Amino acid sequence: MRRPGRPLGVSLAIVASLFLFTLLPLLQVGMILVLRQRFVNLDFAGEGEQPIFSGADVVGGVPMGQIVFQGALSLAFLVIAVLAWRGKPGRIRLIFVVGVVLLTAIRFVTVVIQRFSEQNLQLGISSADSIFQSLALGQLAAELLVTLYVMWYMNRGPARAFYRGYYLAAPPETATSDPVG
Repeated sequence: MRRPGRPLGVSLAIVASLFLFTLLPLLQVGMILVLRQRFVNLDFAGEGEQPIFSGADVVGGVPMGQIVFQGALSLAFLVIAVLAWRGKPGRIRLIFVVGVVLLTAIRFVTVVIQRFSEQNLQLGISSADSIFQSLALGQLAAELLVTLYVMWYMNRGPARAFYRGYYLAAPPETATSDPVG
């Protein structure tokens, strides 16, 4: 008996969740780290790179702990997604679904906290803040849709057969079709 192939729906679920939960967060982490490094060392007077901001946070008050946490979660999910792509071990289907749900819940909590927290006037307020909040809500909506799709498709028969490694046997047919006997 041959092993079931990876259904297209499983591939779509993995790729979409990989994009939302690994690629986008790692791009955000990389952008913040590059901006911090670039703003710390600039060449204004032609004397080479000199530190121009010491003790100031020039990229919006994102603490380093949050950056490390987001990067670690993204890399951990990358490992889970690679294992889910391979289809082994068999329990990775459930681990993948739980991982997607947990990351969506974490993102939901952070968006709600940011949305309803008071703005820090020391960091300043700009018109871009409302744009970034709208983008965060749009990203959260996309994550919710992908989470619903992952939960739905990973519990369908073809996905379960792929992760199980075999198709279930057809139920035996009864000799009589009369239920009364």
